[in-house]
Amino acid sequence: MASKSKSKLKKASNVVRLATAGVLVAKLLADADKKIIEKLTAAEVAVLIKMRKKRGAAPKGKHHLRPNVFV
Repeated sequence: MASKSKSKLKKASNVVRLATAGVLVAKLLADADKKIIEKLTAAEVAVLIKMRKKRGAAPKGKHHLRPNVFV
């Protein structure tokens, strides 16, 4: 069952994958930002997800105090 959810996540858009991993908050992104994020390669998205895991979870409810993506 876990492999099915992983395969669905790999087929998901970059925005969905990054939002699910806690890297960004999708509802705060403009359409232009989403288009740029969709141009990222799978390797680039994987690195951003890995960095979020290493840094730990971002503070909840403090989206206005942090950038969506690592600076």
